[in-house]
Amino acid sequence: MKRRDVLKLGMVGLAAVSFKSIGCSGGSYYVGQDISLNITEALFEMVDRKPVYMWAFQDPNQPDPMKAGPRVPGPVISVIEEEDIDLTITNTLDENHGFRIPSAPGRPDVVDFGTLAPGETKTIYFRAPSAGTYMYFDPLNSPVNRVLGLHGVMVVMPNNPLNRVPYSHPTANVQALFDDLGTTAEFPGHAWEPSRSRIWNLHSIDPRWNAKAQAGTPIDSGQFQNGFLPRYFTINGKSGFFSSHDMDTALEGHVGEPMLVRIVNSGMATHSTHLHANHFFVLAVNSIVQGNVFMVDTYPVRPLDRVDWMVPFERPPDIPVHPNNPGQFLRIDAAQELALSFGGVRQSPLDYPMHCHMEMSQTAAGGNYPLGMVTHFTFTGDVDGVPFPHQG
Repeated sequence: MKRRDVLKLGMVGLAAVSFKSIGCSGGSYYVGQDISLNITEALFEMVDRKPVYMWAFQDPNQPDPMKAGPRVPGPVISVIEEEDIDLTITNTLDENHGFRIPSAPGRPDVVDFGTLAPGETKTIYFRAPSAGTYMYFDPLNSPVNRVLGLHGVMVVMPNNPLNRVPYSHPTANVQALFDDLGTTAEFPGHAWEPSRSRIWNLHSIDPRWNAKAQAGTPIDSGQFQNGFLPRYFTINGKSGFFSSHDMDTALEGHVGEPMLVRIVNSGMATHSTHLHANHFFVLAVNSIVQGNVFMVDTYPVRPLDRVDWMVPFERPPDIPVHPNNPGQFLRIDAAQELALSFGGVRQSPLDYPMHCHMEMSQTAAGGNYPLGMVTHFTFTGDVDGVPFPHQG
């Protein structure tokens, strides 16, 4: 019996790498990191409950059994700028694999392991790059190995945790935006907090090619690109209902609680991410902090792109102002919406969608709608901290 005939079930969703601390700075920040990842394989259940074979990364040091299995996307690597990192990658599979973290366009890679032969382990020391959002993946036989599951996100935070901006060297306009959050009439409420962050790893899956990998059939990169027909579209490995209600994916908060969204596209399709109820600010593209910080409700994310948004959590502009409430409290202006009840279920809090305008990405398994790349954007309370009534 072949090893691939007896596969464990892998895990989707986000989980952080388990770190061994060798020092501490600023409370929760580690001075140095030892990071280990294994390249392995597993079966992953899609939104229609069908299993799909995928290559995956696994954290061998993860103590939590709920997070310890193979994962697609891989565990989130979170480090501090200029931190010293020892990264160990082990290839447990029967074919060659690799590991790479690109930097900004035109700059040297953060790290590139080259080729890892079956059973090989390599350790590379590197220094964490500038604060921002990065993607790690297997670059061999590009884009096959990446698309078949070997990808994940690395988040680099500034080495000054007191500066509530996610970049060490923000442009003047990015700094001005963060200075305005919670201090101006346009953005009442609160400043941005690092805990108010989300990662969206956008991906697409054609299970026919995954089945070839499971059978050990060599896959030609050119044929793969020409014949790729995605059947599933995921955010953080989940689709439809599951991505909409995933606490690590959905945007949720009170009016005036801004949220940073780090988006990477590890798949094969260009996506046009569209947010209802708020426009968002584009902060950084492919690790380049933007000088022109424009506000849009839709933005394209091409394969291998990395894009950072700031969602201000402003009151939705389509809710009219009550005469006795000069635009101050949403729970007064939206009282009718918050009180609506269908079938005995109150339609509260205020829920809006984020979905992709590349329409086929909203489907799964050949047309099931809306079981694709979608999640929720939810206002749970008002600018003064008072929560909205909940379903009951």
